[in-house]
Amino acid sequence: METMKETAILINVRDRPTELSLLLQSLRTQTYKDFDIFILDDQSGTQLQSYHFFNCMLTRLIQEDFSVKIKRTDFPHGVSKARQNIVDWAREFDYKYLCRVDDDVILEPDYLERLKKVIESGYDLASGVTVPMTNPTPKRDPKFLKGVINRIVLDEEGNYVFCGDDCGMQYLRSEILPAHHFRSCALYKSEIHDKANYTPTKLTKHGFREEQIFSYKLQLAGYKIGVDTGAINYHQLTPSGGERFPDQGALVPQNQKILLEYTKEHKKELRKLFPDFKFTPQELMKQTNLK
Repeated sequence: METMKETAILINVRDRPTELSLLLQSLRTQTYKDFDIFILDDQSGTQLQSYHFFNCMLTRLIQEDFSVKIKRTDFPHGVSKARQNIVDWAREFDYKYLCRVDDDVILEPDYLERLKKVIESGYDLASGVTVPMTNPTPKRDPKFLKGVINRIVLDEEGNYVFCGDDCGMQYLRSEILPAHHFRSCALYKSEIHDKANYTPTKLTKHGFREEQIFSYKLQLAGYKIGVDTGAINYHQLTPSGGERFPDQGALVPQNQKILLEYTKEHKKELRKLFPDFKFTPQELMKQTNLK
């Protein structure tokens, strides 16, 4: 196996050529550039190379010595299976790190550099915060996280007492914190997939809760998650394409049910990873500690 770069950027896309082109532009201007780009098109209605603006971006990347590999699936896989497909493809080569990025985000120029520093500080998977592109962005003081971001608290039966969702906003300062689960774009050691994969899975073709279950799998395998509150990507919240299926309303609760079942199945091991934490009902609420 051979490769020229340290990291493989993994992009799963479906019917989002404009958003993908914006993402590629943000990758082009990263301060960390030691990566190749893999794009797996999960049966978009129109092939990516049919779009002039996409071809312009692709040409510019190639002219600047970026390697961009593109494949198209034979049939729609859905998020979890497509992500496993692109992982298997990239691991045909010898990349030290893999970096999964959503097809409708724009990365700040130092996003990958910051995630690399999280890895270097002792974590196996690194993520940042995913800020809604069009929403006002109040900033939270990270001290209110009490030392853990996206905290999970389970009772003895494996029910959720608390399920933190702290990575959808900005923070007053950059801090690297341990996380119980990550959200969205993440850089991680390729070796994680020796012990933990996205599939097999009972999840639907919709991606809801896919990241959380993968977070649990890798931690049960002995790996650690870290988040830099200063690593920012902007979510375009695209209402079409991607995983926005007509039956989305039914798929989301189905995936939530699968998460609850998985958690209960592994409650004993997960409670060791996520120790009991005493807090008032208001203490960890995002709404009560914004600046």
